[in-house]
Amino acid sequence: MFTIARWFNGFQAPVVLMIDDLSDAYVDVYPESHKNDWGYMCDLEGSSYSYLKSGLLDLFPHIKMTFFVPYLRHNVINENSKYSFAKYDLGERDEYKDFLSLLDGQGHEIAHHGSDHGEYIDDTMPTTINNWTHEWALFKDVETGVQTTLRGVEKFKEVCDIDVSGGKYCGYISIENSQEIIDRCDLLYWCERPNLDFDDYSEASFGSNEVISFPTTVAGNAFVRLSYLTGNPRKDKKKQFLKYLQPLYDVLSYLRIYKHYKNSHIISIQEHYSPSTTSGLVQSANIVSDIKSLNKTFSFLQHLSIWYATCDEIATYIYVREHSKLTLVGDELHIDFDCGRTLKDPVITIANDEPFRLEDDDHTYVSVENNDSHVVDLPIKSGDNLFFIK
Repeated sequence: MFTIARWFNGFQAPVVLMIDDLSDAYVDVYPESHKNDWGYMCDLEGSSYSYLKSGLLDLFPHIKMTFFVPYLRHNVINENSKYSFAKYDLGERDEYKDFLSLLDGQGHEIAHHGSDHGEYIDDTMPTTINNWTHEWALFKDVETGVQTTLRGVEKFKEVCDIDVSGGKYCGYISIENSQEIIDRCDLLYWCERPNLDFDDYSEASFGSNEVISFPTTVAGNAFVRLSYLTGNPRKDKKKQFLKYLQPLYDVLSYLRIYKHYKNSHIISIQEHYSPSTTSGLVQSANIVSDIKSLNKTFSFLQHLSIWYATCDEIATYIYVREHSKLTLVGDELHIDFDCGRTLKDPVITIANDEPFRLEDDDHTYVSVENNDSHVVDLPIKSGDNLFFIK
């Protein structure tokens, strides 16, 4: 029986590593440079990226990452802090611009994460705890939100020649008209809120442009959450005892991930780029503190039927899947693709219980076996796509 596969190439579930707050910035808090780097050091030796590459990416080269990037100077780095720092807008330094282009060229994704992330309520206090307002809460009207968001889309294109298709609210904080703002910007997807509760999972869309609400399903620090230190004496004192519960929490984390996998959910792993803040505390869920946790996560996933993809690739497939209708007429297979967007090289996967071959006027497509099914990936265009079953 011919069907449209839930995921590309018939994989059971897609996986993406989502990393927030990649910025052209550096905060001199720790002796080790990779802990201080927010992106300023790019891919140089001693950078946060070099730490991530040697500690994770070299071991699991199939990983795809979506970086959520503010396009102005990151305001959470407090200029009144006792720590020295450097921070720049997108486009101020060629080294950083080239770094983003490098990541994009490697098949990773650069996504929207606001302009400057927000502002301090009292900027003389370096701590963000009860002293910070996220950017979207500062928008006084829809027009301001639209202009601010579109300016980021334009700037990534102008500076890096990167087409931004989606993004994420800073701190997952939104306002009443946030969906209208994103819809008017005609983005493909947006990460609206964390969906760490399994029952909260959704791939729903919103607005007249059917923007995909991209779920966040796995905390990157799951396998170290009860053991690593935060720099907060009160929390760290509790962790002296909580760390002994980490093995039990590991079991629950494996079960949670596997449940998402068996239900063909998106496995989207939430992280931040740097642990350093100008308050001296460790930023929760960051790639440096969580490298052991990330290794456990991807070690577990590598034995499963996984599609490693970016948020853009996953969202594109969802859009194509939800706007495609398959019909069989004798030995003809029709795929009617109702496309209301400009998409780059849209593809749909067709699955069948038995091996098969499809032909159109130009190509022959031979199925391969994957995940106990026989599948073929077909390029399609808007309208009726005709293939002959052989």
